[in-house]
Amino acid sequence: MGEQAVPTPCEEEAPRTGRWARVGVVLMVSSLPLWPTLLAIPFLPLSLAMQGAVATGIIVVAEVAFWGGAALAGPEAARRVRSWWHRRPKS
Repeated sequence: MGEQAVPTPCEEEAPRTGRWARVGVVLMVSSLPLWPTLLAIPFLPLSLAMQGAVATGIIVVAEVAFWGGAALAGPEAARRVRSWWHRRPKS
């Protein structure tokens, strides 16, 4: 019987390319502008309960878009996009 090679934890996954990887990156990037919209919610003419519902909806959509895009684009693209706002200070 033929044995299949099992990848070791040391082996790195090849970066994903193609249409789905691009769709994933677009989803991740498009989720970022949703976060600043939360700052405008207190100024909307809505009840407090509706403001909470709208804010919750925006957060859920932003998170699902980011992590769904990360799953499509692969771990390397997700790290790259996350590094855009987690910059390390230069010493």
